[in-house]
Order: sequence, then C-alpha cells, then structure tokens
Amino acid sequence: MKKIGLIGLVLALGVLLGTSISPLRAQSPEADPQAGHCYVGESSNAACAGKWVFFAGNTHSLDESVWVLRINSETGEVWFKDGKKFQQVQEPN
Repeated sequence: MKKIGLIGLVLALGVLLGTSISPLRAQSPEADPQAGHCYVGESSNAACAGKWVFFAGNTHSLDESVWVLRINSETGEVWFKDGKKFQQVQEPN
C-alpha cells in the first residue's frame, strides 16, 4: 500500500510541476529569422534553399527544354543551368 501511495505522490508532483512551467520557458529558442534565409511570394513559382532562390520551368513538354535559374539572395548573382553545371551569368563588356 505504501508503494502505491509513493507512486501516486510522485505522479501528482510531476503533474503539478509540469503545469506550473511557463510555456515560454518550455519552448526552444528560435534562430534569428534573418540569418541566411530567403523569402519568396506564394505564387512566384520559386523555391528557397538557404541563400539561394530557384526558378524552374520548361518551354515545351520535353525534358530537354527545362530551364533552371538560381539567384544568390545576398549578392544578387544569377546562375543558369547549362547541362549538368550551373554557370554564372556575365554581363557583356
């Protein structure tokens, strides 16, 4: 009987302590929202991955006509996919 009472007391204290902790203290701290994240509009047909913004599409129904652009959201550099490699877009001199 003493064992059941001791288990009940421990459970009651655990529940009491659990309800007394503030939810703000129980949450993990969030990272800085501006550190290395990019944001795009909902209907922009773009995707974010870290500092990169990706745009993709195709001009026909064929796989060979798919185009991919990636933009560095920190520096503004634009890259396009040429075959298997990304190449940086250079302004003409």
